[in-house]
Amino acid sequence: MTLISRIKTTSRNGDLSALLSLILKAFSQYDWSTDTYLTSIIAKVSAINTALTEALKRLTIYSQLAEKDHVRDMEIKALFKLVEGYVHIPIVELQNAALVVDNVLEQYGLSIQKEDYSEESADTVSLLNDLSKPDVAAAIAKLQGVAETVANLDAAQKDFENLALQQAKGESVKKDLASASQLKKEGITTINDDLMGYMNTMAKVNPAVYEATTKTIAELIAKNNELVKRRYKTNEVDTELV
Repeated sequence: MTLISRIKTTSRNGDLSALLSLILKAFSQYDWSTDTYLTSIIAKVSAINTALTEALKRLTIYSQLAEKDHVRDMEIKALFKLVEGYVHIPIVELQNAALVVDNVLEQYGLSIQKEDYSEESADTVSLLNDLSKPDVAAAIAKLQGVAETVANLDAAQKDFENLALQQAKGESVKKDLASASQLKKEGITTINDDLMGYMNTMAKVNPAVYEATTKTIAELIAKNNELVKRRYKTNEVDTELV
C-alpha cells in the first residue's frame, strides 16, 4: 500500500500552491460529505490555497516592478550615453545642441538610476518635463536618435507608474493579509499534521473508500519532494520572494 509522506518544508511557495491545487483536485473526484473530519480539512486546505494564490499574485507585481525599473534605468543610461557622444562630436552645430541637452542632464546626473523607486520616479518626470521645454526640444530635434530615446524613457516611466499604482492599491490591504511564506507554512502543517496520518490510517481501515485517493496524494507529494531534493542537489539559487 502506498502511503502519504510528509511534504518537505523546503518546498517553494509556488511548489506548494501547485501541489495543494492537485490535492484538492484529487479529493474532488469523490463525495466525502459523510466524513465530516475530512471535509473540514479539505475546506481548510482550499482556503489556504486560495489565499496563497492571491499572495503569489501580489508578489508577481513586486517582481514585475523591479523589471520595469530596470527597463527605465537602461533608457536613462542610453539617453546619457547618446548625448555624451554628441558632446564630443567634431561638428559644431551638433555639439552646441548636445551641450544644451547635456546641461539639463547634468542637473540630475546618471546616479538617478540608483535612487529608490519614488525618488527616481519624481526625478525622471522632472527630467522629462525639462527636456520638453522649447529651447531644449529644439536642440534635441537636431540630434538624431535623441528624441526617440527620450520617448522610450517617457514610455518606460509611464509603464513603471502604472504598475506602481497597482501595487499601491494592494498595499492598503496588504497589512491584513498573510504573506505567501506564512501561508506555505500553514499549508504544509495542515497536510503533514492533519491530513497525512488520517488518510494513511483510513486507507488501511477502509481501503475501498480511501486507498485510491491516498495513493494519488502520496504520488503527488512524492513528485514534489523529488523536485525539491533535485533542486537542492544542483544548488539552484532560491530567489523566491516571500
